[in-house]
Amino acid sequence: MTPPAIPAAPPATGPAAATDPLDALRARLDAADAALLDAVRTRLDICLRIGEYKRLHQVPMMQPHRIAQVHANAARYAADHGIDPAFLRTLYDTIITETCRLEDEWIASGGAPVPTPVHASASARGAVS
Repeated sequence: MTPPAIPAAPPATGPAAATDPLDALRARLDAADAALLDAVRTRLDICLRIGEYKRLHQVPMMQPHRIAQVHANAARYAADHGIDPAFLRTLYDTIITETCRLEDEWIASGGAPVPTPVHASASARGAVS
């Protein structure tokens, strides 16, 4: 993955002048991180809703074919965008482990009203059980 061109640093007139482009890039990174965290929270909320469906319809929590499909989608994305596929596999292994844990807790607890996305972060901290 080739990063885009970075603007040249301003002339060295002091520490503040040298950090302006860096500060701008860090602000963009912070915004990307916030979007990433919101996407993870949304994914956890959706997985709780899936857990509720599985509980109500006696569907086994573990769905190996679905996990394989998610990994295949990530591998395709990695290939299409020049990202290390091993990195995305590790990332998704972590995400899948957490979502399986949440679904297991949800199903074992007998369920409760599915939280809204605003409350999903509380559920992710263990308030589901």
